[in-house]
Amino acid sequence: LIAVLLSVLSLFVFVKRWSFINIGISHAAFGGLAIGFFLGVNPTIVGSIFAVLVGILIGYISKKGQVHEDVSIGILLSFSMALGVVVMSFTNNYNSDLFAFLFGNILTISSEDIVMIFIFSVFSLIFLFYNLEKLMYCCFDEDLAYIGGVKTNFLYYSVITIIAIATVLSIKLVGSILSSAMIILPAAVASQLFWRYKSIILASILISIIVVLVGIFLSFEYNLPSGSTIVIVYSLIFFVVLLVKKLFQLS
Repeated sequence: LIAVLLSVLSLFVFVKRWSFINIGISHAAFGGLAIGFFLGVNPTIVGSIFAVLVGILIGYISKKGQVHEDVSIGILLSFSMALGVVVMSFTNNYNSDLFAFLFGNILTISSEDIVMIFIFSVFSLIFLFYNLEKLMYCCFDEDLAYIGGVKTNFLYYSVITIIAIATVLSIKLVGSILSSAMIILPAAVASQLFWRYKSIILASILISIIVVLVGIFLSFEYNLPSGSTIVIVYSLIFFVVLLVKKLFQLS
């Protein structure tokens, strides 16, 4: 479920060059998760709200250009991570829970989490595919899309909101540090093989599902962290694809 949703979102992150924004959101989510855990409220819900607020703030600053985008993301990223560490220091089981939030642990995913991921994924995918043409229009030329009658601001902040919540939902699998890789790598790999955006989406989904299954299998067989293994497999595939493509071009 996570692989499919993040693969579709990956196209927009890739085309809009939002990789740094996604990294900022994924790290910022840690602050929200820590607050939720400290207050005894569902960390996923609090983390999602916190990540959405940070994502919208990053998007707003990016659009208005009041502060350079990299600077604003760096400040919010650092503040959120620092806030998370400070809040977690007040809890009794600081070390184990902090490690799980930072690096992920597939064994911590509950039935409640799966239901939440399923419901959110279904509604998000319906929204994204229903507005796919408009979203791609906005990605390539937002000003022209606005003139053409597309509600660009609504779509812009809707996608950021979906990315923020999807990032939080993926943290238990790969952790806040590595969750950004799950949304950056799919389109990065698929775009080396295809150039039509629909083909990129389909290839991203297929490759992601295979990579997640292979990563989980390897982590089980060799007693490795599942999230880290998945990201390593994906990264290796990316470099192999680049190398093979380069060799074919030289030949």
